[in-house]
Amino acid sequence: MTVRVIPGEISATDATVRSVIPTSIQPKWPPLERVAETIATPRRRFPAHGHSGAEVLTYIVEGSGLYSYGNQPVEPVASGSIHLLTAPSGVAHAINPGKGQTLRWLAVLVTLPPSSDSTVRLQSSQALDGAVGADGTRVRALVGPGSPIRSTAGLEVYDLSFVEDGTTFRKVGHTVRAVAYALAGAGSVDGRPVEVGEAALVEDASGVAIQGRAGFRLALVQVPRPS
Repeated sequence: MTVRVIPGEISATDATVRSVIPTSIQPKWPPLERVAETIATPRRRFPAHGHSGAEVLTYIVEGSGLYSYGNQPVEPVASGSIHLLTAPSGVAHAINPGKGQTLRWLAVLVTLPPSSDSTVRLQSSQALDGAVGADGTRVRALVGPGSPIRSTAGLEVYDLSFVEDGTTFRKVGHTVRAVAYALAGAGSVDGRPVEVGEAALVEDASGVAIQGRAGFRLALVQVPRPS
């Protein structure tokens, strides 16, 4: 099993973007092309940009705003909104904050398998708070089992919040690459300390132990690694 902690790196061209994949010390990690967090304000907006041969998750962590893709109507988004854009062929999307709002979101970009269907589609949902488990955590299923959103690339994403001090054990799988990105607070992933803005990269592991104090929150991203 390999667990490496990667510090988030502020973009050289945009100080509102913090990336853990890729960075100067961690290149793309196929099929993961990008895992990054963005903060946008009404004064700092983001133009539409295109994707092709990729699947893109946009998860709203805080704030509210508008999401658009292709020539489809604009959709309102708020904290907990989930959008998964599957783009085997080229399509553009954009997200921007509402009036007077600061918008914070997590973006995950993965390469689609070569045999993917050519249909562009967008799946949208709202993350719901589940019950607090015996281990002191509340888990929101964003993509994959427990969520209405299904990924063509096999992506699974969860939002884990520690309501109480504790330790939770999460299955990963020896054929899976996982990124545990700290959204708030501090904790550890298999004994490696992780603070807000950092990520633990996990490979060749049947599972990991995640420990945190109340207030620790992380996004757990899992995807099958290439053959």
